[in-house]
Amino acid sequence: MSGVSTRVHAGADGTLTFERVQDCDPILDANKALQNDGDGYSPSRELRRVASIPNVLIEKWLNEEGINFFNPDHWPAIRRKLNSNEYLWLRTAPGRV
Repeated sequence: MSGVSTRVHAGADGTLTFERVQDCDPILDANKALQNDGDGYSPSRELRRVASIPNVLIEKWLNEEGINFFNPDHWPAIRRKLNSNEYLWLRTAPGRV
């Protein structure tokens, strides 16, 4: 389960606003712990753990910036975000993505 829920707010004028919410603290706490736990590589060094991104942020990037996490063509934009200081808290290992 993603832990994402939807809240619906009814406006006095009859409009509906949908708000997506997620408790991201456990994800961010785990990311911080992983940042201090080795270099992120698997024992075979074939795979590297680099980030854990909350689902609500993936949705926000899609809705506000058109960046689709699931589209390989959009990975350069995601890589730029993960390498920026603004999103350092998403990283799970040292170094650049």
